[in-house]
Amino acid sequence: MTSGEQRGVWTAVALITIAGLILRILAARGGLWLDEAWSAVTAQDVGTPAGVFVGINHDNNHHLNSLWLQWVGSGAPPLLQRALSIITGSATIALAAAIALRRGRASAILAAVAFAVSPFLVTFGSEARGYAPMLLAWVAAIGVADRWLADPAARPPTTAIALAAIFGCLSQATMFFALAALGPWVAIGRWRAAGWRCAVRDTARLFIPAAIAVMLLIAIAWTAAATSRTGFQFGAREPHDDWKMLTGLEQLWTWSCGLWVIAPVIAIAGWFVRDRFTGLVLLTAIALPLTVALLALPNSGASRYYIVAVPPLLLSAASTLPVLWARRGVWRLPVLIAGALFVWTAIERDGALVANLRGDPGQAVSKLIEVGPGGARVSVALSRSTAILIAAARSRGYRLTIDDSRCAPFRFIERDGGNRFPDPLVHCGRQFEEIARGDPNGVSGSHWRLYARSR
Repeated sequence: MTSGEQRGVWTAVALITIAGLILRILAARGGLWLDEAWSAVTAQDVGTPAGVFVGINHDNNHHLNSLWLQWVGSGAPPLLQRALSIITGSATIALAAAIALRRGRASAILAAVAFAVSPFLVTFGSEARGYAPMLLAWVAAIGVADRWLADPAARPPTTAIALAAIFGCLSQATMFFALAALGPWVAIGRWRAAGWRCAVRDTARLFIPAAIAVMLLIAIAWTAAATSRTGFQFGAREPHDDWKMLTGLEQLWTWSCGLWVIAPVIAIAGWFVRDRFTGLVLLTAIALPLTVALLALPNSGASRYYIVAVPPLLLSAASTLPVLWARRGVWRLPVLIAGALFVWTAIERDGALVANLRGDPGQAVSKLIEVGPGGARVSVALSRSTAILIAAARSRGYRLTIDDSRCAPFRFIERDGGNRFPDPLVHCGRQFEEIARGDPNGVSGSHWRLYARSR
């Protein structure tokens, strides 16, 4: 590749990355939804960075995100509270393109487009949680391992893998799933190239520092939970359900690549063209869900549980589709169909996310400011909902009191999924009428209604 061609590719990647950044900024407007709000509130409550590590023993504590929320402060606007995810999510676009560039210019541009507009990545790259920084670390680890597998005579990138593991695990715990897949992927690659003895030796040498670092992080978290009065807590702990799990996986793939059937097609195509990423796709997209099902792990119906499968699949697609296109003949039609489905669904779902803003709970406080500029007393149906109102009120400097001791003039009700809202609402022997509402149409968000006392 000439220097002019390389400049052309990076110019295109830079423009695509800027477009992805703008898309994430547009999707990051609006108030924090339930999980984001609890992260913001608890990060402020513990008061210090040390408290983030030893004082929040909860699965909703994504440590680096909590540190960011604590640093910017509870009065920061939602865009600033989500800035860590926006920045790391956008950086992942360029990083994925750099990895794919080893396969060719077309692969680099396709990877940039896929990571920029995939609705699943846009969603988690624009909310105040730890998934976006975790994915940046995960893609970096993939890139480092892929480069070394292409040139195993080079010095093993043990430090880079360890740093990616630390950054990823501190961002979000699903990085453990990613590392559990990365090790076997490297081992299988070395086994096929040099035999099982070299595979065991090289894989161990590459991952021992990362494994030690991860075990230390686990020990710190376990000690903090074991010495606390409450132990480790879960926001929700649903038992394993096969049907819910399949529904979560369907949501994962339709929001990642347009249609769930595209995922196995890409895996088969990658196997056909002998792309190295195919093995990682099989480990994360097939072996991981099977393991979760066999172990009957709780919360297995959440699509974000399997988010580590998305980058390998998109990288595999970016590497495989140009090869199939170059072969002409019958391959071009499937490539065109897959590309058209991806672009069409990405435009539709990204547009819906930008318009809907996860149900935008901030609109509840906007309505309260409109009807009660000096402040308001609000009761909540669920105690967990207090964080949503507190976070939205703090970011706007609004005086809001959560008051369930008396019949407050306003009542906020939040529900999961398809659970129905009361209509009409009677509370404390008084009738309330709905004055604001929000319903998310994506993979995250809060369903809520705000009622005002009518008589």
